[in-house]
Amino acid sequence: MADYFVSDVHLRLDHSERSNRFASFVQSLCPSDTLTVVGDLCDFWFSSRQRNKEPLSCPGLHALADFRDQGGRLLILPGNHDAWLTSFYELNLGAECVDGAWEGISHDVRVSAVHGHRLGARKPWKAMMESRTFLAAFEALPGPIAWRLADRLERSNSQSLAETHHRHLIIYRDHASSKMSDGHSDLVLLGHVHDVFDEMIGGGRMIVLGDWIGGSSYVRIDEQGVSFVTDRPLATTLQSAVR
Repeated sequence: MADYFVSDVHLRLDHSERSNRFASFVQSLCPSDTLTVVGDLCDFWFSSRQRNKEPLSCPGLHALADFRDQGGRLLILPGNHDAWLTSFYELNLGAECVDGAWEGISHDVRVSAVHGHRLGARKPWKAMMESRTFLAAFEALPGPIAWRLADRLERSNSQSLAETHHRHLIIYRDHASSKMSDGHSDLVLLGHVHDVFDEMIGGGRMIVLGDWIGGSSYVRIDEQGVSFVTDRPLATTLQSAVR
């Protein structure tokens, strides 16, 4: 029996390689395991444009539904991309959704997990994009216009990477330090920023989980302790896009 944590999978129907890779990971889990998704299981494009188009045809989502059917426990902390998919996850995947942070004990390790987009580093206009009004407006856009808007946002993110990453890392370290200093947590898990990052802070450990867009990354906790498994180099500064 083990507890697994992932973040920023960004599933969508038009990215089958990513979905198949994540499905293979989920299929390797045991029915006695728990999987916690620390935000952004699905991409905003899926949330706004694809969730009503046979969503379980997505191998990653289908694998999660099978995992639950076999007895596995699935927890999801909705992030900035899937903030309005709580009901969808509960109905279609049998997930337990947790708004905000999750805290608990896994094999004697005190864990605090949060996606990270609400910790104070995001700009106000980013928060506006998580509103139900923006979701409805984006849903109503013709396909070509929606594509152009999404592409423009991606380019905007790319142009401000260094400043964005520096700002998030400061906030993340402060958050982790506060959790460690009051003796509340041994391990703080974060997402949102797509780099993988692992650092000892205040007698505990902070891990930024990384994304599944071009690889894989997860934390496993069992009777042997905490393992951070990733196929990419650990970052010393946050260099990849915040999406």
